[in-house]
Amino acid sequence: MDEYNLVLLVLIPLLFVLGLRIKAFSREGAIAAGVVGSLIIIGGGWLYFVMLFLFLGLSYISTLSGFEKKKSWSLQEGLKGERGAKNVLAAGALPAGIALANFWNISPSIVFFLYIVALGTILSDTVASEIGSLDENTYMILTLKPAETGINGGISILGTAVSLVFPVFYSLMGFVIYGVLYSVPLGSLLDLIVISGLLAFAGCLFDSVLGETLENRGYLTKYSVNFWSAVFATIIAVIVFLR
Repeated sequence: MDEYNLVLLVLIPLLFVLGLRIKAFSREGAIAAGVVGSLIIIGGGWLYFVMLFLFLGLSYISTLSGFEKKKSWSLQEGLKGERGAKNVLAAGALPAGIALANFWNISPSIVFFLYIVALGTILSDTVASEIGSLDENTYMILTLKPAETGINGGISILGTAVSLVFPVFYSLMGFVIYGVLYSVPLGSLLDLIVISGLLAFAGCLFDSVLGETLENRGYLTKYSVNFWSAVFATIIAVIVFLR
């Protein structure tokens, strides 16, 4: 591990305190976030950490969007939007594992691509839930029948739109930095941005399908749905990248 990564690890306790102060995490959630963040720094270094921080920032912004309205409908996460340990581990376990794959004999470019897809999927689902719940016109994803706002498997026009825009923007930021660092041709960068954004969006849609078919029947929890949706998008990403 180089000296820059060690400096980043020193920042983890500060971010722990910040997460508690702004009510982004519960105490257990902040501890879990510290562990996930440390693993990502160890495995991927500063760029992976920057993308994690951007993911957290975009997620937090979406959480604050229309918060009082969501709270009045009892659709907010936690008491004040904070994430607990289960939320953090469901979202962060796979990206952390992908970051640690840099220690294996795997192409760094595919590892970063998978990392962006995994976090992008969680981001897509987060904004779809947080911002999409402000749209009162909700429909079940498989039947398109009108449904109660906030129901598992429910989608809306607003939620669908942001679940596409946010991961594409996230991919854009990540691959622009990556492209500058490693002199990736513009055409290849555009392909990576579009494909990773669309895969994250597909993962979010798969999340809704799991919500309607399995979560509503009690076979999965919302945390396992989040995790398996990210796994689904990552597996498709591996197939696409290798082709």
